[in-house]
Amino acid sequence: MSKVSSRPASSPVPSAVRTEASAAPRATNAVRQQTPYQVADGLDVSKAGTRPPVSLDVPTPRQAQAVTGRDGRAPDGKRAIRVETGVADGPWGSTVHQYIEIRVKPLDLGIAPGQLQSELDRASAEKLADDEKAYGADMRAAGYSSLQEWSEDRGYYGSPSHVAWAEAASARTGGQIPAEWWMRFDPFGGTAGNGPNILPTGEYPGLASRIAMCHDTDWDLGRYFGAGPLRQLQGAENAQDLGPLGLDPRLGGELYTFGHADWDVTYGEEVQRSGG
Repeated sequence: MSKVSSRPASSPVPSAVRTEASAAPRATNAVRQQTPYQVADGLDVSKAGTRPPVSLDVPTPRQAQAVTGRDGRAPDGKRAIRVETGVADGPWGSTVHQYIEIRVKPLDLGIAPGQLQSELDRASAEKLADDEKAYGADMRAAGYSSLQEWSEDRGYYGSPSHVAWAEAASARTGGQIPAEWWMRFDPFGGTAGNGPNILPTGEYPGLASRIAMCHDTDWDLGRYFGAGPLRQLQGAENAQDLGPLGLDPRLGGELYTFGHADWDVTYGEEVQRSGG
């Protein structure tokens, strides 16, 4: 959860599903150019198809996963994404497939297509400033030049749970902002904690990460786009004091601790027979 907060947090715990890749050299603050991650989604096809190209520079996820699109035209208006997180051997030759499925109600950000890139650039600059204030000193002390580099080194960036969070964030915008941008924007998006300091159950499949899968997105949309239930975050001078907005009832606003009406987050598994 890449939130702005000055409070200490517990040490991070490793994800339950991950294949580590060899660490890349830490050379500069620039993001290395790699092949963009391609997915098929179940978002608003008309909006996604007419979306102007935006600047993307995101490493390919280290771990293979299937992203399955859903029609998303349910009576409640929610759109669904599903990401396979792992496969294990089951009984009698079957396989057990773990997955994250997120259903979310899209928001209209009110951004004209011609203004999208400038809005994304503005939001990125504002978040970099927030991250520097909150995590800059710790990041450099740990030997990293960016949060993305830190997330990559820990194996979270581009992991199935990070992809699921980013796909759901894109669905929250009706497909207007692509998942690849969300991954770069929030390298620890979908984890519960204090930026790179992840709580004991704050990473998939931990219980707290289910809250972060929706809260992180709405926190970012409120802070940097003035949209959604946490829109009061935009323009706040001391955002570190509002890091738990949506989680602490003393701060007011809508609560995400026991779920939110706009979101459904499921960590599940299903058994498939051989050849099925």
